[in-house]
Amino acid sequence: MTKSLQVAFRGILLGSITLLATDAYAQLKVGNQPTKINKSSVLELESDRQGLLLPRLTSFTDIDALTPPDGMIVYYAPTDPAKAAEKGLYIRRNNAWEKMANDKDATANWKLTGNDAVAGDFIGTNAGSVPLVLKGQGVEGLIIDNGYAFLKRLDVVTSGLDVLLVDPATGKVSSRKISETAFTSAINSINGLTGANQTLTTAGGTDYTFTSTGSDHKLTIVEQDGTKNVGLLTKADWIRLNNAAKAMVIGTLNTTPTANGLSIGTDALGNPSLSLHAADENNPGALTAVAQNIGGNKTFKNNVIVDGSGTINNGLTVTGTTTLNDDAILKKSLQVGTTSELKGKVTLGSVAAGTDADKEVLMLGAGGEVIKKTLPTAAFRDFKNGSDGPDVHYTEDAATNSLTLHVPSASLVADRGLVTNLGQTFKGAKKFNDDVAVRTKLVVGDTLAAANSTLQVAGSLSLNIVSQNASYTMTDNDNTILMNCASGDLTVTLLSAAGRKGRVITVKKIGGTLAKSLQIITTGGEKIEDGTDYFIYNDWTFVTLQSDGANWFIIRH
Repeated sequence: MTKSLQVAFRGILLGSITLLATDAYAQLKVGNQPTKINKSSVLELESDRQGLLLPRLTSFTDIDALTPPDGMIVYYAPTDPAKAAEKGLYIRRNNAWEKMANDKDATANWKLTGNDAVAGDFIGTNAGSVPLVLKGQGVEGLIIDNGYAFLKRLDVVTSGLDVLLVDPATGKVSSRKISETAFTSAINSINGLTGANQTLTTAGGTDYTFTSTGSDHKLTIVEQDGTKNVGLLTKADWIRLNNAAKAMVIGTLNTTPTANGLSIGTDALGNPSLSLHAADENNPGALTAVAQNIGGNKTFKNNVIVDGSGTINNGLTVTGTTTLNDDAILKKSLQVGTTSELKGKVTLGSVAAGTDADKEVLMLGAGGEVIKKTLPTAAFRDFKNGSDGPDVHYTEDAATNSLTLHVPSASLVADRGLVTNLGQTFKGAKKFNDDVAVRTKLVVGDTLAAANSTLQVAGSLSLNIVSQNASYTMTDNDNTILMNCASGDLTVTLLSAAGRKGRVITVKKIGGTLAKSLQIITTGGEKIEDGTDYFIYNDWTFVTLQSDGANWFIIRH
């Protein structure tokens, strides 16, 4: 084994301890003989047919977003064929990923004394990487970015005629001497003026012309005064035309009453606006959809429909037959001169209070008429509830004409009683044939201590465990399933996670060696983490799963 590979193996073992140890304060043995672990190891792997499989990454992008610490080891396997040479073990060092190189990788790098290059070899960076930077004494001199070369330091000179030219076809750089006029003024003449500094300005006037003097060129723009074919409008002319083009718009309803009922103003854009005002008891205007006082007598020739309630303060005279379709409430007395028939509901605002001596009541006769009937004293007896014990019984009180039914609350001294919504202690063995639900806290094994958890057990705890040697389907009574796979590859089929939120199940392989596997599968396409099954190969290996009501999740393994 080469020295570099020995370093890689030691790094793998160190990374394995970091990745697989699930408890910082305990030892963990994975593989054969799980009960025998080396005293000096935190994590021990034992197998004559299995190895340590590290995470296989196709990209470092996602893991870099998690800020991995130095010392982490992964296996990089890019899917891009062009990056096949980058495949291998990588260790995190100084916040960067470094490949664990062997002797072959080391000799493939560029040497200070040069290499025997072949077609395709180059010095630089790959596509998608950063530009290539060449430095001298720590200062950037040349940068190659996406095929372009950039010189970082260039001295500025004020004399000299030699320049560098680049052939666009081959990229070859050549030297050439050019004319000194190439460095003089680029403008030779404007409107016949040859001065080096040319200036264009504007001035008021009556024509569209340039007036040039020396290096000054003035543009005169005519102003339209009604006598010219062309020209610019003044601001005052524009405002006059704009106002003439505006049309009156209809404004929103104004809720403030006014004597005219209408008003003219301007909207937010300055347009003339005509607004209608709401009417009140003194002013004309519009009827709105909110509360309103309207003045003046009004005559309606046809039907009037009022969907809401109505209040008439000074009397109401109705000529003709009147039909009240809904409930009628009379807040004062009602006098009826002849026989009256009430077909709907009648509400009496108040009635005179009776005494114990009153025995007469009003009832409906066979023909629907109201009749009076005298009832016996027992018909007016007052029924009460009581809680005196020790058993259920009645008590009668002639003075108050009452009958009390006593049902005691269940307790340590009552023979029987009710379960209340208050704190309660009662005795006797109780068995519930169906489900029992506790909303807050439950204490088992102690009636004196206050509960500090949702479920508190003051004593031992027993959970159901079953042992199987053939493929098995989980039941609602299972907590731990032991599977002996000596007879062959076996399966455990989980119950549906739906409707079982919080349900926990532990499955452990206790036989069959590595040659026989145990497969845990779901029902109805449900998931275990991101898959639909879970394999256990080694004996004495277990997994604990919990349902979230839709799928199963690994809690411990």
